[in-house]
Amino acid sequence: MDIKTIDQRYSISDQLIEADLDALAAQGITLVVNFRPDGEGGESQPTNAALASKAAALGMAYAHIPVLPNQIQPSHVQQLQALLSAHPGPALGFCRTGNRANQVYQLASQAPAAAKPACCSQPAAQEGLINKVKSWFND
Repeated sequence: MDIKTIDQRYSISDQLIEADLDALAAQGITLVVNFRPDGEGGESQPTNAALASKAAALGMAYAHIPVLPNQIQPSHVQQLQALLSAHPGPALGFCRTGNRANQVYQLASQAPAAAKPACCSQPAAQEGLINKVKSWFND
């Protein structure tokens, strides 16, 4: 297990095994997110069910958001955002190398672009009024 801290709230790791969850629980991780589809790594990869069971026994929240390499979807990002909102404690995401776990988190942590209200994107209809008011004070 190779843990990399992304920020104070989220870390990433390569593939976890059940024994790794004991260490994560001891470190205070409260949410573990598995981004790896079952069977992606062959028979040596622990199943999602086995990891979920172990996490539950340790009192940790666990989620499975299977993401195929280079195929992150908006639904993956939304799922992670919802999980992080529901579980405010320290979280760790993992996949084969940690890259997908990091990429989904980076997308999830970006605030959606705020749209300008219509009043701000339109030219001021009464721009002349400001100049008129200014002239009253200058007279």
